[in-house]
Amino acid sequence: MELKLFISFASEDNNKMEALFRALQKIGPPIYPIVVAKTNRPGKLLADKVNEGIQESQFFIPILTNNSIANQWVNQEIGFAYSHSRMILPIIDQNIMSKLKGFINPQLDLPFYFESDSTNWRREAHQFRNCYKKLIDFLKERALNIVYDSEISPSVVRQGESYTTKVKFKGIVENGFFDIFVKHQDSDWKKWNWDNSTLKNLVPTNGGELHGEVEVEKKYTWSTEYWPVGKYKIYTRLYDHLIIGARGRFYLAEKVHNFEVQLLCQQAANQKLQLTGTADFFRQISE
Repeated sequence: MELKLFISFASEDNNKMEALFRALQKIGPPIYPIVVAKTNRPGKLLADKVNEGIQESQFFIPILTNNSIANQWVNQEIGFAYSHSRMILPIIDQNIMSKLKGFINPQLDLPFYFESDSTNWRREAHQFRNCYKKLIDFLKERALNIVYDSEISPSVVRQGESYTTKVKFKGIVENGFFDIFVKHQDSDWKKWNWDNSTLKNLVPTNGGELHGEVEVEKKYTWSTEYWPVGKYKIYTRLYDHLIIGARGRFYLAEKVHNFEVQLLCQQAANQKLQLTGTADFFRQISE
């Protein structure tokens, strides 16, 4: 499974970003680090490149230092990543821990930290390297061993008919669950079909029922009654929730499916008769 990681940083910490970026690149596929400054998308606004990069990624890695803690771009990127349920794995200067507020705060488990040293840049570089090595070990254990797949059948149905979704997951989670997001492509209509056997309570601070190293398959049947006619994107996802009692659900795996809901045969026939009748009427009055 392809794994994309968005790196957020202040320009003053460019050397730290480069060290982390190179270390992630050395691992190679399926890990793909994303840095907006290195993304070549001619004609795109910077804000659009940032938004697209975060949405393409499963993991969001902000480098938090005295340089970035009050940086407007970095803070906006953190908020955007949080609102889109990306797993946030901050690398933090230990000296600013007490200053952290908002989505990343000292009450959270923040295992990836280093100690800055303005008097000894070699020592600071060594500390930072040890920190991102711990992060890479975490990714190798949790993310690279994930097996996830899903399928939808049939991919085209008549309005009111049902379809089947199958999902399977193998990997390590804390409090995982399955959820399916359905989005109509021609309107604002959308819905979530969560699996209430793996998520028994929708309270946003509660986690799911999958714990530890799991291997699970699920099958669901959904009706399209009252769904608008047209094309859809269906996102099947495996979510995790690290800290019970705190907000912060994020998805570890996702697969996107194309889906279509067509008119019922009788509806289509009635619509055709109406259109034919209208055409006959205009033809008659024009003669």
